[in-house]
Amino acid sequence: MFKSLFRFTGIRKKLMIYYLITIILLGATSTFSYYNAKLMLSKVKDIFVDYIYLNNLNNEVTLLTTEVEKYLTSKSSDALLNYYTYYNRLQEKSAKISREPSFELDDLMLKDIGYMIDHLLEETDRAIMAKRGRISSEYIASFKRSNEISEYIKFYINNLLNMKLQNGSAKYQLLTKNMSFISYLNLLLIISSLIINIFLAIFFTYRLTKPIIELSHSAERISKGDFDIEPVKIETNDEINLLVKAFNKMVVNIKSYIDDIKGQAEIENRLKEQEMQNLKMKSLLKDAELKSLQSQINPHFLFNTLNTAAQLAMLEGADKSSQFIDNMSELFRYKLRKLDQPVTLRDELANVKNYMYILKTRFGDRISFNIDIDETILEAKIPCTIIQPIVENAFIHGLEDIERNGEIYLSIKAKGNKIYIEVRDNGKGMNKKEIKAIVSDRSNSSKGHVTGIGLQNVIDRLRLFFNIYDIEEVIKIESVIDMGTSVILMIPNNKDVVYHD
Repeated sequence: MFKSLFRFTGIRKKLMIYYLITIILLGATSTFSYYNAKLMLSKVKDIFVDYIYLNNLNNEVTLLTTEVEKYLTSKSSDALLNYYTYYNRLQEKSAKISREPSFELDDLMLKDIGYMIDHLLEETDRAIMAKRGRISSEYIASFKRSNEISEYIKFYINNLLNMKLQNGSAKYQLLTKNMSFISYLNLLLIISSLIINIFLAIFFTYRLTKPIIELSHSAERISKGDFDIEPVKIETNDEINLLVKAFNKMVVNIKSYIDDIKGQAEIENRLKEQEMQNLKMKSLLKDAELKSLQSQINPHFLFNTLNTAAQLAMLEGADKSSQFIDNMSELFRYKLRKLDQPVTLRDELANVKNYMYILKTRFGDRISFNIDIDETILEAKIPCTIIQPIVENAFIHGLEDIERNGEIYLSIKAKGNKIYIEVRDNGKGMNKKEIKAIVSDRSNSSKGHVTGIGLQNVIDRLRLFFNIYDIEEVIKIESVIDMGTSVILMIPNNKDVVYHD
């Protein structure tokens, strides 16, 4: 199973190629769009990162000097705590500024800002220490120098921001142009992918469906009885080619079979015409002879004739023919019984086996017969010819017209104080209306029966025999269309039952 699943041949191969091409095109388009969008976002992010960094740096320098001024004027512990917080932040940021030699103006200005921050922190620290030591002249001088340094830092930061803004504007304009170009390119790729996918879809579906459409047109002509069609000519390297060859061969075989049937029909028509002429010439004599024969031939004569034929077949060594005739003889022997005389389940079962032997001889392996019998109840008494008509009914109405092999299953089981006789087939089944017609005596279920006994006759005799009024206590029919039918007879489990007239 797994080997066939991963074997890419024929139609499966064509479909896989189409899907792979479609996936690759859509995947490439999506990947290109995603990569360009991510690249643009990265560049825009770089521009704004520098702005945010310099603005934060400027704000923290301002906050540092503000907290220093608050502490110097009020000597507030909160101001001192806030000062050290901003002090540590600026110290960390200053440490991260590169001091490596560079010829870029942006790098040089940022390096100068770093040095000035270091100097600012030294001066503010001196002012704080002088204030705590109550050296007023020193902390005032340090505070002035720290203000001057902070103004220089802000000046440098503003100049650097202006430079970044000018460069960022230029980069943003360039990014905008590139983004417009990429947008148009993405749109072009998407439209191209759609056009290619539509073309591939039309191409592959046309290649796949064209031979199927031609084949269906030919099949439609044949279904209307037109067999004079040219062989379908389709050259493909997939399963459709095999289908076309099989179809052409089938058409040839059907035509040949129809020609044979027509020939046989013509011969039969000529023979029938000749026979009709003879019958017209001898009609009066034939009528007399037939009436004479009909008055002489009776079931006993036919039964004795079959016995004689079976003995002759055995003497001539035709064992199968002898057995077949013998079974026919037994079937007629059983038919000669009076229907009002009870028999045992064993006798009924033997009669059913004789009938099924004849049926299997006629139809071979097309019909299979299986039984499941409880041997302990075979001496129970029932009316004569009860099970065989139901088996025959299963064949005639359920299996005779179906194309698949038929199965008939006979089960005789005891459950509690009842015996259940089930005849089940896998035939065409019945709907509820047909089932209702059977149990309400509106069916033609005896048509074609060997015994001439239909299902309604069986039901009536069972009800009379066992003195049961309700039909549902005697029979139950279950059926599913195209799956089969199950007929279940329910009789009392009593070997000493007395027949009721």
